Amino acid sequence: LLGQRVRELLHTRTADTTTAAPNAETLAALLHMSSRTLHRQLLEEGVSLQALKDEVRQAQAMDQLRRSSRPIKQIALAVGFRNEKSFSRAFRGWTGQSPGAFRRAQQLGT
Repeated sequence: LLGQRVRELLHTRTADTTTAAPNAETLAALLHMSSRTLHRQLLEEGVSLQALKDEVRQAQAMDQLRRSSRPIKQIALAVGFRNEKSFSRAFRGWTGQSPGAFRRAQQLGT
């Protein structure tokens, strides 16, 4: 499925925290299609590019919060947010808790 291929590309392209997540045009070029075709085919699969990007960002953020003691601000920048406040808001929407609370809960093993 195209959604899975896009998810994998997003994951591999953003695993290096020095590069931002690729945009629709870049992903479409990597998949040898137009960005319009990319969006249309994802829609046919019932998923959006933004949802896939958010899924990858969430997984990377949670992994970094679990595995590192990096400041939350650095993690926010590494997963593609412009600032800690927008990252915290998105993270709370994904998990129901702040990044700091998530990290503490992981450290306590809950």
